[in-house]
Amino acid sequence: MHKVHHDPEIDTKIRKSLRYSLLDGAFFSIMLGSAESYFQAFAVFLKATLSQIGIVYTIPMFVASIIQLNAISLLRWFRSRKNLAVLAGSLRTILFVPLILVYYMGVGRIWILLGIICLYFALNFVPVPAWTSWMRDLVNEKKRGAYFARRNRISNLVALLGIVFAGLILEYFKVRAFLGFVVIFTVAMLGSIGSTVFLSLKYDVAYDEAPRDKESFLRFSAKMFQSNYGRFVVYNFCMYLAVFLAGPFFVPFMLKDLGFTYLHFMVATALVVLVKFATLTLWGDLADNYGNKKILVLSSLMITVLPLLWIPYRSFWWICLVQAIGGLAWAGFDISVLNFAYDILPPEKVTRHTSYLVFYRGLAIFVGGLLGGVVIHHFSLFGSKYYGVFSLSGVLRMLIAVPFLFFLKEERAVEHISYRKLMFKLVSVGPRRGMQLFLIGRAKRKPNGQSGGSKT
Repeated sequence: MHKVHHDPEIDTKIRKSLRYSLLDGAFFSIMLGSAESYFQAFAVFLKATLSQIGIVYTIPMFVASIIQLNAISLLRWFRSRKNLAVLAGSLRTILFVPLILVYYMGVGRIWILLGIICLYFALNFVPVPAWTSWMRDLVNEKKRGAYFARRNRISNLVALLGIVFAGLILEYFKVRAFLGFVVIFTVAMLGSIGSTVFLSLKYDVAYDEAPRDKESFLRFSAKMFQSNYGRFVVYNFCMYLAVFLAGPFFVPFMLKDLGFTYLHFMVATALVVLVKFATLTLWGDLADNYGNKKILVLSSLMITVLPLLWIPYRSFWWICLVQAIGGLAWAGFDISVLNFAYDILPPEKVTRHTSYLVFYRGLAIFVGGLLGGVVIHHFSLFGSKYYGVFSLSGVLRMLIAVPFLFFLKEERAVEHISYRKLMFKLVSVGPRRGMQLFLIGRAKRKPNGQSGGSKT
């Protein structure tokens, strides 16, 4: 799956780098599952208000998206995508010490927690444009869907184990919950260390920003509607705004309104990751064969209905079903968004233009969270303030985000398939491959390489 290089020594380094990238993703996911998935639960434990819980979820991503706009300047200074990523990972690891100690920081600890999480996300976001460009230079363009599906699949499995581990630890220490958070944040710190180590082992492909890639952020923003990538960014902005209108409030809804225990919360959260893990290979195969736009449209339509499904029933098992559907939808969305951007952008534009995409996503998360905070205090449905914001999120996803999909065009030559047949492949191919979890989603390959038949 690697890009073949004429120099055998470099070719070997590239091949090893893709294996190191799998391990980097796995250790990063230990951190994500053990810590990031429980940041809001930690805020609830620290007695944060509903508004504070919301901003702990949204403001850090927005601040990080602004900071990463300077990633190009940092990269120009470092002259190495690898060095930038490794430094960010190292600094992020150190942050887990004050994160644990925030419990002792008095009445202002929620705001200190917010500052620490802002730095955490900033250090995760800053290397994203460089990492995206770096991986483009390592992965064979014809195998991107398969490789990133494999990488994401491994990462999701490890994140799932991290979420389960953290949930069981918190349940075990429920009488002394702070000790539980100390354990899971310590494990997350070890995951961050492992991720940084494997990043440092990857081959550092030489990077030179092409002179013609000098399109400023303002110039890009002014003509977004004129290019396929610009419209793709607008679509991402609209979708993330609608999603994060409700996104900050699912955790307090489960822990406060539904009264879920940490064990219930762990199961519901883990189901999203489990289903993503089980279906990523199938989504990747479908994207390679039929194009990323088709996958993007199908998964987006599924995402639009997710918040509405939280309304009919309040039972634990119903929420688990909704979370499973969310895992399926977000698996397709994540793989198609990453690869669609790769298909559109020439190599010299990947780093800079990825930073623009990340900024607009962060802005959407921030604006969506603010609007959601207003809505949840002034609009209710069926006697619930949560139902009001969930229903509005679903409507906005359908009315604002989805129409932009039809202004995007597929950049690669791919096999034609109708959405009906694509949906049929999605729901039938994976289960027919057998009952084993590791085989779900592995579509058979025809001799010509086509895929054949017989996350909220």
